Amino acid sequence: MQSSTVSQITDAMLAAGMKRGPVFSKHLKRPASLAIRALARTPRAWGAAPAASLLKVFLPYLNFDTVFDNQRVVAELGETPVPFGAYANQLMQFATDHDFSYPYRPWPGE
Repeated sequence: MQSSTVSQITDAMLAAGMKRGPVFSKHLKRPASLAIRALARTPRAWGAAPAASLLKVFLPYLNFDTVFDNQRVVAELGETPVPFGAYANQLMQFATDHDFSYPYRPWPGE
């Protein structure tokens, strides 16, 4: 299994240009969860709701130190996928540039 750790992902994002890294502390778990839930309910125009909504979804994975086993993917593809840290910063940049939505384009011929 070659899953990336949160530290490896954040280190890669920092190396790729992320402004500052996250701060993890078990004492911040409850206040952070409450703040994220509150921010997710703010008006979208304030700009915090999209990012907070994503954090609300992914925070449990950080809190429980979840690791995903990619052995099946490797077996099916016959090769190891690109580590998430290698493209995480570009994905975050795309998400923020497009207001956390995918710019829909009709399928050719529609």
